[in-house]
Amino acid sequence: MLTWQQIRAVVDELAPRLVGGRLQKVRQPDANTLCMAIHLAGCTTYLMLSVGQGGIRISEAQEQGPTMDPPPALCTWVRKYGQGRRITEISLSRSDRVVILGLAEGMLIAELTHPWANLYGVGTEGVLKAAAKAPRATLKLGGQYVAPEAPPAGLLEDDSAPVESAASLETQSRVRLAEMEKAESERAHRRLIKKARARLKRLQERVDSDLTRCQGADTLRKHGELLKGQLHKVTPKAQSVILDDWFEEGTPSLTLELNPRLDGPGNVEHIFKRYRKARDGIDRVRQRQAEIEKLRQRMEGLFDANLDLEDLRSGLIRLRLVSQQTGPRKHRQAVRKPYFEFTSGRGEPILVGRGGVDNHQTTFHHARGNDHWLHTRDCPGAHVIVPAPARNRAPHPETLRDAAALAVHHSKLRGEARVSVTHALRKHLKAVKGGRPGLVTVAAAKTMVCDDCTDRVSRLYAERDTAD
Repeated sequence: MLTWQQIRAVVDELAPRLVGGRLQKVRQPDANTLCMAIHLAGCTTYLMLSVGQGGIRISEAQEQGPTMDPPPALCTWVRKYGQGRRITEISLSRSDRVVILGLAEGMLIAELTHPWANLYGVGTEGVLKAAAKAPRATLKLGGQYVAPEAPPAGLLEDDSAPVESAASLETQSRVRLAEMEKAESERAHRRLIKKARARLKRLQERVDSDLTRCQGADTLRKHGELLKGQLHKVTPKAQSVILDDWFEEGTPSLTLELNPRLDGPGNVEHIFKRYRKARDGIDRVRQRQAEIEKLRQRMEGLFDANLDLEDLRSGLIRLRLVSQQTGPRKHRQAVRKPYFEFTSGRGEPILVGRGGVDNHQTTFHHARGNDHWLHTRDCPGAHVIVPAPARNRAPHPETLRDAAALAVHHSKLRGEARVSVTHALRKHLKAVKGGRPGLVTVAAAKTMVCDDCTDRVSRLYAERDTAD
């Protein structure tokens, strides 16, 4: 993790190339990282901010790379309030590893402190609007942003190695992350090999146990013959009997365990049944031994082939030495739902159809008659359902406004201002016969105008990501 002095060196290097520059593109390659392209004086700088475990840093990347789809709440918020406009400042707190990037309407705050490292989008009035991860305990989305408590003064005084450049720092971080991924892959290899060998060992132990039992067939036959000839010594419900062993020199005594629930002839039949099972099973056990030895050779061949993790797992699955589920046992996988679930600012559920057939399923198979239905007017988009909280009760108006914002966000009018949204009860809808999936006719509809979609969608996605 970077020290305060190292972060200060990076901020001092990047400030002349960032402050006053125009934020062109914002991408979020993973949940914990933002990469922003900032253009100033004919030069583009790719500012990287990351709070992922093992990669907490501020640095300069050579390129932006891919982004998540759909973009998370933080990326959406930065795009709205910063993209296409100029960076007003970049500074480092005097008392902690907290970097502030000034946007046109708000600021992006990177708390590069372990273990609560996070990226926060803060509005002009200091309200926390979005976050890369769940906020620390003293913060809440929609509340005032409060800086973390400053560490002891001596913690900021260090003799760490100086940073060569922001670009070299990013290169070093990528090398370190690659090494961590390689180490984790090697550990996963070892766990997989250990699991497969343990499975084969258990199979071998079962076969050995069956072999031991089958090799006792002659002893069982002997006991059956002795008991058959001395039935007069068996008393009712006896647990054992002392017999004369005619097969041994001197006719010694032999104590034989019995099943007290069986009489003498019943115990004789039980012993001979065990004898026949052991006698007939010896060939099957030998065959299983050969199969296990062949399985061992194929397993060791996979280990010697130096396969990557996924190929090795696939090979062991084919040999049935590991199951499809190689991680911790989980509950039965939930059935896929045709909609995304959100929770409004008033705590009420909102269902957003995934599109096409899923829209039809959401509206006509999951919604009830008095549930509220919303859809962008005269434009393709998702069917949004707000379940009625109770009979003769309507959802809160704020919930309906949140639902309207989601309807706009999941339509071709995303990003437009003042979008009209159709609002009706589910019972006033009818599917169009022969029409494409999701096409409906609406009666007794009203129209809502959504003019603050981005803020609402950012909050809804942030709360959904935090809950997950």
